[in-house]
Formats: sequence, structure tokens, C-alpha cells
Amino acid sequence: MALPPENDPLSIASGAGTQAPGPDPHRDSRSRRLDRRAPAAAALGAALLLAALLGGAAGARETAPDTAPAAEARAAPPPGTARAVRASSRPGSVRRSRTDSLNPPADLRDLSAWLDYKAISRLAALPQEARLFYRRGLMVRESGRLDEAVQLVRGAAELDPTFVAPHLTLASWLVLHEPGQAVAQLASLIELVRRSFTLQLALVANALYLVLQTWFLAILAAGILIVALRQAELRHGWHERLSRTLTPGYARLLSWAFLVVPYALGLGLALPTVAFLAFLWPLLKTAERALLVALVATLVAVPWITVEMDRHAAPLQDREPFYGVMALENEPYSPAQQQRLAALGRAHPGNPFVQFGLAWTARLGGDLSTAEGAYRRALELWPGDDRVTNDLGNVLTLEGRYDEALEYYQRAIADNPSNAAAYLNLSQAQTRRYDFRGASEALSHASALDFDLLRSFQGEATDSGVMTVADQWLSPRHFWSALMEYQPPPAARPALPPAWRERVECSGWPFGLAVLGSALAGLLFGILMHRGLPLRHCAHCGRVVCRRCAERRRAEAFCRSCAGDTGGIRAPELARTLLVAHRPRVRRTGRWIRTAFATLIPGFGLLAFRKVWAAVFLLGVAAAFASAALNIAAPFAYEPRLCLPDQMPPPLVMLAPWLAIYAVSILGYVVESARAEAQVVASLRSARGRGSHSRRAA
Repeated sequence: MALPPENDPLSIASGAGTQAPGPDPHRDSRSRRLDRRAPAAAALGAALLLAALLGGAAGARETAPDTAPAAEARAAPPPGTARAVRASSRPGSVRRSRTDSLNPPADLRDLSAWLDYKAISRLAALPQEARLFYRRGLMVRESGRLDEAVQLVRGAAELDPTFVAPHLTLASWLVLHEPGQAVAQLASLIELVRRSFTLQLALVANALYLVLQTWFLAILAAGILIVALRQAELRHGWHERLSRTLTPGYARLLSWAFLVVPYALGLGLALPTVAFLAFLWPLLKTAERALLVALVATLVAVPWITVEMDRHAAPLQDREPFYGVMALENEPYSPAQQQRLAALGRAHPGNPFVQFGLAWTARLGGDLSTAEGAYRRALELWPGDDRVTNDLGNVLTLEGRYDEALEYYQRAIADNPSNAAAYLNLSQAQTRRYDFRGASEALSHASALDFDLLRSFQGEATDSGVMTVADQWLSPRHFWSALMEYQPPPAARPALPPAWRERVECSGWPFGLAVLGSALAGLLFGILMHRGLPLRHCAHCGRVVCRRCAERRRAEAFCRSCAGDTGGIRAPELARTLLVAHRPRVRRTGRWIRTAFATLIPGFGLLAFRKVWAAVFLLGVAAAFASAALNIAAPFAYEPRLCLPDQMPPPLVMLAPWLAIYAVSILGYVVESARAEAQVVASLRSARGRGSHSRRAA
């Protein structure tokens, strides 16, 4: 039988009626710990900005859902549900009475009323209302009213403590005006990421996706540019062989067709690029050959990559191994949800996530017998888990079985001596047993481990005398362990990001085998053609020549045009001096064309001078920023993205990365071009010196 609050020993120990209700104790310490975590937040600020990019909140285009019907239909929590009451710290706000807690506020513009409703109703979160007020804060910020916008966005963070976007938004708004507050928001975000498997999954999966996509696009773009730069070497052999039976003009046209048509046949960009690079293998430099090997290895590994991406997509769907349990942490009680989990529990008795989800939901609904049974089954599957043990003790406490609850709290503490929630619950069970000394010692331990958690439970006995206990959600390590062990069904089609679904490169093993076949065939034909018709470069203008079209001057080969420029002079040194003097004029056109492409395409100028990996890095950075600009950088969304329809970063923020990329690319090209010109000048001076020496000797 429940005692009145004034006679309840729990009320005496916890200070009920004398302290303002504290923040949400439903889970293990939701507080920020700003003073202790500010240095860590400052050090990890850059990583969290990457999280903002991967989250994609700033680039989303969806509008907010209509929350009015949901707010009107929201029901009060069922009997027996223990939720925290958040104190109202807003000046001038009026506390609503507990008799009003069954009815949500009618005005969706009154932030204070909704915060009071959440506190009085002991709801862990109001997700839809939080997103509504967040969107309204963005709109107010667009109108220039920063103070009001900050208040609305902070209110959104209070309505849903697991909502990430408000913390990122506040940090970006306050970084120049109030750096301390910006660091505090980053610290809160770090705490959210540390505790939430959902956020960790979104960050890891989006980072993996971005790295893989950036790497593939970078090496593919570099391969295509190398093919474009080496197109004369590709076409020359074809042209020479076709010229034996066709006119030179028609042979030249067909050689261009052989180069362009494979890219237009629907085979994708990767397969022809691999074949052409393999064909050029005898002429490629070491770095270019390494790029070809990397491209082939990446394409062959695509089936494994798609399986890995499907593994990370599994928790976002209502299927094994989690069956949607990871989304239950902040959901309100639903009888339909409990029935679904009960059916899954009968079908999958060995799945601990289903058992824990059933226990959690039944506990919210006040079905303590079902919650106890499910927690016991989960504990059998996860022996020694301190959080499940603590939650089972909470159910026993609510059933009035304090001696058994005391045993489970002590077991939880033995499994994890740093579990502050177990110490706090132990103190409440000992208070019910009138063991005030033991309760005081347990509270001292809880205060030493997590004082904010203890402070949040000041005065948390309900009006009916039902004590409030600290339930704990599953540790992220359970989710990660299960996710790493999970193997998607072989017959199932992998769940791929939208940008990958229609790509022929992601079609599976047949394409991987086609890549290997193309690489081997291109390598074989390239070696055979190079042995039958070796290619050289004109010693004067650099054009591709072979033994059929070249004219030799001792150990050097010249094209017919450069050989004609010598005017029939047979003296080697004199002919070389004449050609070197004419070299700047001959190569001027090619230099202008190369400079134009190097200005337009990042990395092209570096590839022209065989700086392969520097060009790959630039192309990768460009691909990453392009993905972010096109809103395809973060396909794994742990929640619907919400933003204003016209919300875009400032133009300077959008242009600055591209300006930096082009600046580095053009600067690298200028440096390499200057180095090449210096070598030409040195060659010219050497040739002139040898010519003068020959004339003096004559």
C-alpha cells in the first residue's frame, strides 16, 4: 500500500516537496557536465563539425511535419510510469497544476507551456513539438531576431534531449558572440553521441559512405583524365593498323570512335577506363600503374562493400537483428507496440534485443509482470549486464519486492562499480526498508560518481507515493557487437544509398568479373601491340611516333614534321640546335590547351606532369564537397531531416572550399610547368653550347 508523501520514507530521504523537480532521470545521467568536459569539447570541435556535414541537416529540403494533430491526440502516460519532472527555469513562466497534465497545451506557439507540460506529465521527450519549435527558431533567425531564435532552439533541445540539430545550430550561432556557450553546446553533443548508438551509427555509416564514395570518384576521375592525356598513345596503334586497309582520314576517325564509343554503351565509366589503362600498361609510369591496380581492386571489392553498407542500414529498418528496438528509447507507450514485441519474443526467444524491448515497453505501460519476465530472459542472454540487472531491480521495486530488488541492485554494482544509477536505486530501496544509513552511503557513492544524476532526483516521489527509479537504456556496445556479427541474408538485395542503386558498378559479382576480364584482356593486347609496334615520343615536339612514321637521327626519333624542319641538314649537332631553337614555337599551342584544362579541372595540371597521387587527393576533396553541395553526403539519417526550404549556407561558405581547391591545383600546375620550362631552357643552352664547340672544332 502506498504511503502518503508526507509519511513516505522515500519522500523524506529524497526531499520531496522541498526541491524543484529536476531533469529527466529516466536514463543514466542526461546532464551536460559542462565544466568538466569543456576542454574535451574544444579539442573535438573539428570532429563535431564533420558530424554536422555528415548529418546533412543544413542541406536538407524537407519541411516540418504537422505536429498539431499529434499534439492534440497525445495521451497521458499510463499508471505506474516513472518519468522525471523538469524544473521550470524560465523567468516569468507560470507552473501548470498537475490536474492539467492530462491535456496538452492548445497553443503550439507557447514554448513555456509545452515545457511545463513535458515536465508535469513526466514525458522523456516530445519529438514532434521539439522539431516544430526548432523550425520556428530557424525562421525567426532568418528575420534577424537572434535572441528569440536562440530561446526557441534551446526550448527544442529541452523538449527532446536526444535532438542533435539544436545543439549544432546553437554552437554555430554563438561561436562568435558567446564562445563559452558554443563550447557548452558541443559538450552536450559529445555526451549525446557517447550515449546514443543511433547517433554513433549515423556518424560511422555516413563517414564510411563518404570515404568510400570519395575514394572511388577520385581514382575513377584520375583514371579518366589519364586516358584523356594518353589518348594519342591509345589511338596511334589503332590508326597505324587501320591505315593498312583504310584511308588515313577514315582510320583516324575510327580510332576516335574506338575511344569514345565504349563510354556511350551503358557500361559505365569504370569498365572502359580499366580496359584502356590496362592497354596502356607498358607505357604507364609506376604511380599510374598503382592507380590502375587500386581502381581494379576497388571495383572487384564492390560486392563486399555493398554488404557492409547493408549491414549498417539494417538497424534503420524493422528487421533483424534489432527489429526496431533501438528506436524505443524515447517512444511513448503503445499497446500495439507491446503486442508486436510480444509476438517477436515468442518467435525469437533467443534475441536479447527483442526481450529487452518488450520489457522496456511493458514497464512503460505498467505491465510489471510482463516486464519482469522479459528482463529475466534478457539477463539470461546477457549475463552480467549491469543495466538490465538495474532495470529488473526497478521492476521488483515497483512491485514492492524490496529485498529482491536490493539483491539485483547489488549485483549491478558488482558488475559495474561505476554505475551511479544502480547506487541511486539501491538507496531508494533501502529507504523503503527504513535502512537510512545504508541509503545514505549509497547516495554518497551515487553523488561521487554522478552528482548531476543525484540532483535530478531531488523530490521525485509522485503525488500518489510511487517512487521514481532510474531506468537505463542499453549500452551502445551491445548494438555494435550484434551489428558486427550480423550477416545479411544472401538472397536479400542489399540496401544501398540512393546514389548507388542505379549504378552498374554496384550490380554485383558479374560486374566484378567483367572488370577483371577487361583488365586482363587490355593488359594482354597492350603488351602484344607494344611489342609489335613500339611507341616513342618525338624528341622535338613530343608527338607519339612509331617505327613506321618516325625518322631517326642516331638514337633519337623525330616525327615527319620535325624532321622536315631541319631542312635536310645531316649534321646532328646543327640539326639539334635548329630544332631546340624552334621548340617553344612548336609546343606553344599544346601548352595553352593544357593550361586551359588545368584551370578548369582540379588536378588535371598535376596529372599532365605525372603527379598522380597529389591529383587524386585534390579530386577526392572536390568529390567530398560536391557530395555535400548536392546533399548526397549523408544518406544514413537517424531521423527525418528538418530545415527551412530555402535554408542554405552563406555563398562565401559554399565558395571558399572550391576556391581553395582550385588555388592549390593551379599553383601546383604553375610550379610543375615552371620546372619543365627550366629543363627546356637548360636543354637549349646545352645544345647551343655543343653547337658552338662543334663549329670551333671545325
